[in-house]
Amino acid sequence: MAAGVVYAHIGASDDRATHIQQVLWSNRERLDGDHILLPGQRRRQQGDAARALNRWSGGDPVPDAWLKIADEIMTSRHRVSMLSQELLCCLDGQQIDAFKSPLGERQVKVVLTTQDVARLIPEQWQSALRQGKAWTLTEYSHAVAGLAGRGARHPAYQHFWKREDHGGIVRRWVQAVGAGNVTVVTAPPSDPDLEGLWRRFCSATELDPDRYPTKRVRSTSLGAASAEVLRRLNATEVIEALPHQDYANEVDGRLARHVLDARRAEEPELTLPTEQRDWAGEKAEEIIAEIKALGVTVIGSLDDLRPTSITQQYQAPEVLPDDVLLAAAMDALGAFAVEHGKRRDDVKSKKRAAKAKPVRA
Repeated sequence: MAAGVVYAHIGASDDRATHIQQVLWSNRERLDGDHILLPGQRRRQQGDAARALNRWSGGDPVPDAWLKIADEIMTSRHRVSMLSQELLCCLDGQQIDAFKSPLGERQVKVVLTTQDVARLIPEQWQSALRQGKAWTLTEYSHAVAGLAGRGARHPAYQHFWKREDHGGIVRRWVQAVGAGNVTVVTAPPSDPDLEGLWRRFCSATELDPDRYPTKRVRSTSLGAASAEVLRRLNATEVIEALPHQDYANEVDGRLARHVLDARRAEEPELTLPTEQRDWAGEKAEEIIAEIKALGVTVIGSLDDLRPTSITQQYQAPEVLPDDVLLAAAMDALGAFAVEHGKRRDDVKSKKRAAKAKPVRA
Protein backbone atom coordinates (compact mmCIF):
# COMPACT_ATOMS: atom_id res chain seq x y z
CA MET A 1 0.00 0.00 0.00
CA ALA A 2 1.39 3.41 -0.96
CA ALA A 3 2.64 5.82 1.76
CA GLY A 4 1.27 9.30 2.28
CA VAL A 5 -2.21 8.44 1.01
CA VAL A 6 -5.62 9.66 2.14
CA TYR A 7 -8.42 7.43 0.89
CA ALA A 8 -11.63 9.46 0.81
CA HIS A 9 -14.74 7.32 0.50
CA ILE A 10 -17.27 10.01 -0.42
CA GLY A 11 -20.44 7.93 -0.55
CA ALA A 12 -22.68 8.12 -2.41
CA SER A 13 -25.26 8.51 0.30
CA ASP A 14 -27.12 5.22 0.77
CA ASP A 15 -27.30 2.15 2.99
CA ARG A 16 -24.26 0.66 1.27
CA ALA A 17 -22.04 3.61 2.19
CA THR A 18 -23.31 3.33 5.76
CA HIS A 19 -22.45 -0.38 5.75
CA ILE A 20 -18.86 0.35 4.73
CA GLN A 21 -18.56 2.95 7.48
CA GLN A 22 -19.86 0.48 10.04
CA VAL A 23 -17.37 -2.18 8.94
CA LEU A 24 -14.46 0.28 9.10
CA TRP A 25 -15.36 1.62 12.54
CA SER A 26 -16.06 -1.83 13.97
CA ASN A 27 -12.52 -2.77 12.87
CA ARG A 28 -10.80 0.44 13.94
CA GLU A 29 -8.31 -1.22 16.28
CA ARG A 30 -7.31 -3.77 13.67
CA LEU A 31 -6.87 -1.02 11.06
CA ASP A 32 -4.66 0.85 13.52
CA GLY A 33 -2.60 -2.29 14.04
CA ASP A 34 -2.19 -2.45 10.26
CA HIS A 35 -0.89 1.16 10.26
CA ILE A 36 -4.07 2.62 8.80
CA LEU A 37 -5.57 5.66 10.50
CA LEU A 38 -9.33 6.08 10.81
CA PRO A 39 -9.32 9.69 12.05
CA GLY A 40 -11.67 11.04 14.69
CA GLN A 41 -12.39 9.66 18.11
CA ARG A 42 -15.75 8.45 16.88
CA ARG A 43 -17.55 8.17 13.56
CA ARG A 44 -19.62 11.29 14.21
CA GLN A 45 -16.53 13.51 14.08
CA GLN A 46 -15.98 12.73 10.40
CA GLY A 47 -19.64 13.58 9.80
CA ASP A 48 -19.31 16.88 11.68
CA ALA A 49 -16.25 17.76 9.59
CA ALA A 50 -18.04 16.95 6.33
CA ARG A 51 -21.08 18.99 7.37
CA ALA A 52 -18.86 21.94 8.24
CA LEU A 53 -17.19 21.75 4.83
CA ASN A 54 -20.61 21.69 3.15
CA ARG A 55 -21.52 24.93 4.96
CA TRP A 56 -18.19 26.59 4.15
CA SER A 57 -18.00 29.33 1.53
CA GLY A 58 -14.94 30.86 -0.16
CA GLY A 59 -13.19 33.57 1.84
CA ASP A 60 -14.07 32.06 5.22
CA PRO A 61 -11.46 30.21 7.32
CA VAL A 62 -11.39 26.48 6.73
CA PRO A 63 -13.72 24.95 9.36
CA ASP A 64 -12.11 23.88 12.64
CA ALA A 65 -13.99 20.57 12.57
CA TRP A 66 -12.19 19.62 9.36
CA LEU A 67 -8.83 21.11 10.44
CA LYS A 68 -8.86 18.83 13.52
CA ILE A 69 -9.34 15.75 11.34
CA ALA A 70 -6.71 16.93 8.85
CA ASP A 71 -4.24 17.66 11.66
CA GLU A 72 -4.71 14.16 13.03
CA ILE A 73 -3.92 12.79 9.57
CA MET A 74 -0.84 14.98 9.12
CA THR A 75 0.62 14.22 12.55
CA SER A 76 -0.20 10.50 12.63
CA ARG A 77 2.59 7.94 12.64
CA HIS A 78 0.52 6.13 10.00
CA ARG A 79 1.12 7.14 6.40
CA VAL A 80 -2.25 5.84 5.23
CA SER A 81 -5.56 7.35 6.35
CA MET A 82 -9.13 6.30 5.63
CA LEU A 83 -12.07 8.71 5.53
CA SER A 84 -15.61 7.51 4.89
CA GLN A 85 -18.33 10.15 4.90
CA GLU A 86 -21.13 10.38 2.36
CA LEU A 87 -21.55 14.16 2.70
CA LEU A 88 -18.19 14.61 0.98
CA CYS A 89 -19.97 13.82 -2.28
CA CYS A 90 -21.95 17.06 -1.90
CA LEU A 91 -18.90 19.37 -1.89
CA ASP A 92 -18.53 21.89 -4.69
CA GLY A 93 -15.20 22.75 -6.31
CA GLN A 94 -14.18 25.40 -3.77
CA GLN A 95 -15.16 23.18 -0.86
CA ILE A 96 -13.07 20.34 -2.30
CA ASP A 97 -10.09 22.74 -2.42
CA ALA A 98 -10.73 23.54 1.27
CA PHE A 99 -10.79 19.78 1.94
CA LYS A 100 -7.45 19.28 0.19
CA SER A 101 -5.50 22.33 1.40
CA PRO A 102 -4.71 21.16 4.98
CA LEU A 103 -3.54 17.77 3.66
CA GLY A 104 -0.35 19.19 2.15
CA GLU A 105 1.42 16.74 -0.14
CA ARG A 106 -0.72 13.77 0.83
CA GLN A 107 -2.08 11.94 -2.19
CA VAL A 108 -5.89 12.00 -2.09
CA LYS A 109 -7.55 8.93 -3.62
CA VAL A 110 -11.31 9.19 -3.96
CA VAL A 111 -13.72 6.25 -3.91
CA LEU A 112 -17.39 6.58 -4.87
CA THR A 113 -19.62 3.57 -4.21
CA THR A 114 -22.90 3.55 -6.07
CA GLN A 115 -25.77 1.50 -7.43
CA ASP A 116 -28.62 1.85 -9.90
CA VAL A 117 -31.14 4.69 -9.67
CA ALA A 118 -34.14 2.36 -9.28
CA ARG A 119 -32.73 1.07 -5.99
CA LEU A 120 -31.36 4.43 -4.90
CA ILE A 121 -34.66 6.32 -4.95
CA PRO A 122 -36.45 4.20 -2.30
CA GLU A 123 -33.25 4.17 -0.20
CA GLN A 124 -32.86 7.94 -0.39
CA TRP A 125 -36.54 8.35 0.48
CA GLN A 126 -35.89 6.32 3.64
CA SER A 127 -32.86 8.49 4.35
CA ALA A 128 -35.02 11.60 3.96
CA LEU A 129 -37.56 10.16 6.41
CA ARG A 130 -34.82 9.54 8.95
CA GLN A 131 -33.87 13.19 8.60
CA GLY A 132 -37.40 14.22 9.55
CA LYS A 133 -38.93 14.72 6.09
CA ALA A 134 -42.54 13.78 5.37
CA TRP A 135 -42.76 13.30 1.58
CA THR A 136 -44.58 10.19 0.39
CA LEU A 137 -42.54 7.77 -1.72
CA THR A 138 -44.79 8.53 -4.69
CA GLU A 139 -44.24 12.27 -4.28
CA TYR A 140 -40.50 11.84 -3.74
CA SER A 141 -39.90 9.65 -6.80
CA HIS A 142 -42.08 11.90 -8.94
CA ALA A 143 -40.01 14.92 -7.91
CA VAL A 144 -36.67 13.12 -8.46
CA ALA A 145 -37.73 12.40 -12.05
CA GLY A 146 -38.34 16.13 -12.52
CA LEU A 147 -42.08 15.69 -12.91
CA ALA A 148 -43.22 17.71 -9.90
CA GLY A 149 -44.59 21.22 -10.40
CA ARG A 150 -41.44 22.98 -9.20
CA GLY A 151 -39.10 20.85 -11.31
CA ALA A 152 -35.46 21.15 -10.22
CA ARG A 153 -36.50 23.59 -7.49
CA HIS A 154 -38.52 20.95 -5.65
CA PRO A 155 -36.80 20.18 -2.31
CA ALA A 156 -37.07 16.41 -2.94
CA TYR A 157 -35.35 16.80 -6.33
CA GLN A 158 -32.53 18.73 -4.67
CA HIS A 159 -32.32 16.27 -1.78
CA PHE A 160 -31.74 13.37 -4.15
CA TRP A 161 -29.55 14.84 -6.88
CA LYS A 162 -27.24 16.69 -4.51
CA ARG A 163 -26.24 13.24 -3.25
CA GLU A 164 -26.72 11.07 -6.35
CA ASP A 165 -25.63 13.16 -9.36
CA HIS A 166 -22.81 10.70 -9.95
CA GLY A 167 -21.58 12.28 -13.15
CA GLY A 168 -21.34 15.72 -11.55
CA ILE A 169 -19.80 14.35 -8.35
CA VAL A 170 -17.12 12.40 -10.19
CA ARG A 171 -16.39 15.36 -12.48
CA ARG A 172 -15.76 17.73 -9.53
CA TRP A 173 -13.36 15.33 -7.87
CA VAL A 174 -11.56 14.52 -11.13
CA GLN A 175 -10.95 18.23 -11.61
CA ALA A 176 -9.45 18.38 -8.11
CA VAL A 177 -7.35 15.19 -7.88
CA GLY A 178 -7.16 13.81 -11.44
CA ALA A 179 -8.94 10.88 -13.07
CA GLY A 180 -6.18 8.49 -11.97
CA ASN A 181 -7.07 9.14 -8.33
CA VAL A 182 -10.82 8.55 -8.61
CA THR A 183 -12.42 5.11 -8.49
CA VAL A 184 -16.09 4.26 -8.94
CA VAL A 185 -17.16 1.06 -7.19
CA THR A 186 -20.49 -0.36 -8.35
CA ALA A 187 -22.69 -2.43 -6.07
CA PRO A 188 -23.46 -5.95 -7.32
CA PRO A 189 -27.14 -6.23 -8.34
CA SER A 190 -27.69 -9.17 -5.97
CA ASP A 191 -25.70 -8.76 -2.75
CA PRO A 192 -28.01 -9.18 0.26
CA ASP A 193 -25.26 -9.22 2.90
CA LEU A 194 -23.20 -6.55 1.05
CA GLU A 195 -20.14 -8.81 1.15
CA GLY A 196 -19.58 -8.32 -2.58
CA LEU A 197 -19.60 -4.54 -2.20
CA TRP A 198 -17.17 -4.73 0.72
CA ARG A 199 -14.72 -6.79 -1.33
CA ARG A 200 -14.93 -4.36 -4.23
CA PHE A 201 -14.35 -1.45 -1.84
CA CYS A 202 -11.32 -3.21 -0.42
CA SER A 203 -9.94 -3.64 -3.93
CA ALA A 204 -10.22 0.12 -4.43
CA THR A 205 -8.50 0.93 -1.13
CA GLU A 206 -5.90 -1.86 -1.07
CA LEU A 207 -7.36 -3.50 2.02
CA ASP A 208 -7.46 -7.24 2.65
CA PRO A 209 -11.21 -7.91 2.95
CA ASP A 210 -10.68 -11.10 4.96
CA ARG A 211 -8.81 -9.27 7.74
CA TYR A 212 -11.80 -7.14 8.70
CA PRO A 213 -14.91 -9.02 9.89
CA THR A 214 -18.28 -7.90 8.54
CA LYS A 215 -20.56 -10.48 10.16
CA ARG A 216 -21.55 -8.35 13.16
CA VAL A 217 -22.48 -5.37 10.97
CA ARG A 218 -26.09 -4.90 9.87
CA SER A 219 -27.39 -1.89 7.97
CA THR A 220 -30.69 -0.24 8.83
CA SER A 221 -33.47 -0.57 6.26
CA LEU A 222 -37.19 -0.18 6.79
CA GLY A 223 -40.10 -2.06 5.30
CA ALA A 224 -42.96 -0.18 3.64
CA ALA A 225 -45.27 -0.11 6.68
CA SER A 226 -42.62 1.05 9.15
CA ALA A 227 -41.40 3.70 6.73
CA GLU A 228 -44.94 5.03 6.36
CA VAL A 229 -45.42 5.08 10.14
CA LEU A 230 -42.21 7.10 10.47
CA ARG A 231 -43.34 9.46 7.69
CA ARG A 232 -46.64 10.16 9.42
CA LEU A 233 -44.87 10.61 12.74
CA ASN A 234 -42.56 13.19 11.14
CA ALA A 235 -45.61 15.22 10.08
CA THR A 236 -46.83 15.68 13.68
CA GLU A 237 -46.25 18.97 15.48
CA VAL A 238 -44.45 17.25 18.36
CA ILE A 239 -41.81 15.69 16.12
CA GLU A 240 -41.48 18.76 13.92
CA ALA A 241 -40.60 20.76 17.05
CA LEU A 242 -37.85 18.35 18.17
CA PRO A 243 -34.30 19.76 18.10
CA HIS A 244 -32.15 18.13 15.41
CA GLN A 245 -29.92 16.21 17.81
CA ASP A 246 -32.87 14.89 19.82
CA TYR A 247 -34.48 13.66 16.60
CA ALA A 248 -31.21 12.01 15.53
CA ASN A 249 -30.81 10.27 18.89
CA GLU A 250 -34.37 9.23 19.68
CA VAL A 251 -36.33 8.95 16.42
CA ASP A 252 -33.60 7.93 13.98
CA GLY A 253 -31.17 6.32 16.41
CA ARG A 254 -33.61 4.39 18.62
CA LEU A 255 -36.99 4.17 16.91
CA ALA A 256 -35.91 3.67 13.28
CA ARG A 257 -32.64 1.79 13.73
CA HIS A 258 -33.41 -0.33 16.80
CA VAL A 259 -37.18 -0.82 16.70
CA LEU A 260 -38.69 -0.43 13.22
CA ASP A 261 -35.73 -2.01 11.44
CA ALA A 262 -36.47 -5.32 13.19
CA ARG A 263 -39.82 -5.57 11.35
CA ARG A 264 -38.31 -5.37 7.85
CA ALA A 265 -38.75 -9.06 6.96
CA GLU A 266 -42.48 -8.97 7.90
CA GLU A 267 -43.37 -6.02 5.66
CA PRO A 268 -43.79 -5.30 1.94
CA GLU A 269 -40.54 -4.29 0.26
CA LEU A 270 -40.06 -0.72 -0.92
CA THR A 271 -39.80 -0.44 -4.71
CA LEU A 272 -39.73 2.30 -7.32
CA PRO A 273 -43.21 3.36 -8.52
CA THR A 274 -44.18 1.76 -11.81
CA GLU A 275 -44.43 5.06 -13.71
CA GLN A 276 -40.75 5.92 -12.96
CA ARG A 277 -39.23 2.58 -14.02
CA ASP A 278 -38.72 3.35 -17.73
CA TRP A 279 -37.34 6.76 -16.82
CA ALA A 280 -34.85 5.12 -14.41
CA GLY A 281 -33.49 2.98 -17.25
CA GLU A 282 -33.02 6.04 -19.47
CA LYS A 283 -31.36 7.99 -16.66
CA ALA A 284 -28.98 5.11 -16.01
CA GLU A 285 -27.69 5.34 -19.58
CA GLU A 286 -26.95 9.04 -19.09
CA ILE A 287 -25.05 8.36 -15.87
CA ILE A 288 -23.05 5.51 -17.42
CA ALA A 289 -22.07 7.70 -20.38
CA GLU A 290 -20.95 10.53 -18.06
CA ILE A 291 -18.75 8.26 -15.95
CA LYS A 292 -17.23 6.57 -19.01
CA ALA A 293 -16.32 9.94 -20.52
CA LEU A 294 -14.40 10.96 -17.37
CA GLY A 295 -11.95 8.04 -17.69
CA VAL A 296 -11.92 6.99 -14.05
CA THR A 297 -11.22 3.48 -12.76
CA VAL A 298 -14.32 1.32 -12.33
CA ILE A 299 -14.37 -1.67 -10.00
CA GLY A 300 -17.31 -3.91 -10.76
CA SER A 301 -19.08 -2.92 -13.96
CA LEU A 302 -21.00 0.11 -15.15
CA ASP A 303 -23.59 -2.42 -16.31
CA ASP A 304 -24.46 -2.74 -12.62
CA LEU A 305 -25.93 0.77 -12.86
CA ARG A 306 -28.59 -0.44 -15.29
CA PRO A 307 -31.72 -1.25 -13.26
CA THR A 308 -32.70 -4.88 -13.16
CA SER A 309 -36.29 -5.79 -13.95
CA ILE A 310 -38.65 -5.08 -11.04
CA THR A 311 -41.28 -7.81 -11.10
CA GLN A 312 -43.37 -6.86 -8.09
CA GLN A 313 -46.24 -4.42 -8.50
CA TYR A 314 -45.72 -1.06 -6.81
CA GLN A 315 -47.55 -0.75 -3.52
CA ALA A 316 -47.56 2.85 -2.33
CA PRO A 317 -46.73 2.90 1.41
CA GLU A 318 -49.13 5.82 1.95
CA VAL A 319 -52.14 3.67 0.93
CA LEU A 320 -51.30 0.52 2.87
CA PRO A 321 -54.30 -0.82 4.86
CA ASP A 322 -54.81 0.78 8.26
CA ASP A 323 -54.45 -2.55 10.06
CA VAL A 324 -50.99 -3.08 8.53
CA LEU A 325 -49.87 0.39 9.61
CA LEU A 326 -51.44 -0.03 13.04
CA ALA A 327 -49.52 -3.27 13.61
CA ALA A 328 -46.24 -1.50 12.81
CA ALA A 329 -47.15 1.42 15.06
CA MET A 330 -48.13 -0.86 17.97
CA ASP A 331 -44.90 -2.82 17.68
CA ALA A 332 -42.99 0.44 17.65
CA LEU A 333 -44.78 1.77 20.74
CA GLY A 334 -44.31 -1.48 22.64
CA ALA A 335 -40.62 -1.82 21.81
CA PHE A 336 -40.02 1.86 22.58
CA ALA A 337 -41.70 1.45 25.98
CA VAL A 338 -39.46 -1.53 26.77
CA GLU A 339 -36.42 0.45 25.68
CA HIS A 340 -37.45 3.39 27.87
CA GLY A 341 -37.91 1.06 30.83
CA LYS A 342 -34.44 -0.40 30.38
CA ARG A 343 -32.89 3.05 30.26
CA ARG A 344 -34.76 4.09 33.41
CA ASP A 345 -33.56 0.96 35.21
CA ASP A 346 -29.98 1.67 34.08
CA VAL A 347 -30.19 5.17 35.55
CA LYS A 348 -31.52 3.79 38.85
CA SER A 349 -28.75 1.17 38.98
CA LYS A 350 -26.08 3.82 38.43
CA LYS A 351 -27.56 6.00 41.17
CA ARG A 352 -27.59 3.08 43.63
CA ALA A 353 -24.00 2.19 42.72
CA ALA A 354 -22.93 5.79 43.23
CA LYS A 355 -24.57 5.91 46.68
CA ALA A 356 -22.97 2.59 47.70
CA LYS A 357 -19.48 3.72 46.67
CA PRO A 358 -17.41 4.41 49.78
CA VAL A 359 -16.42 8.05 50.33
CA ARG A 360 -12.70 8.64 50.78
CA ALA A 361 -11.72 10.32 54.00
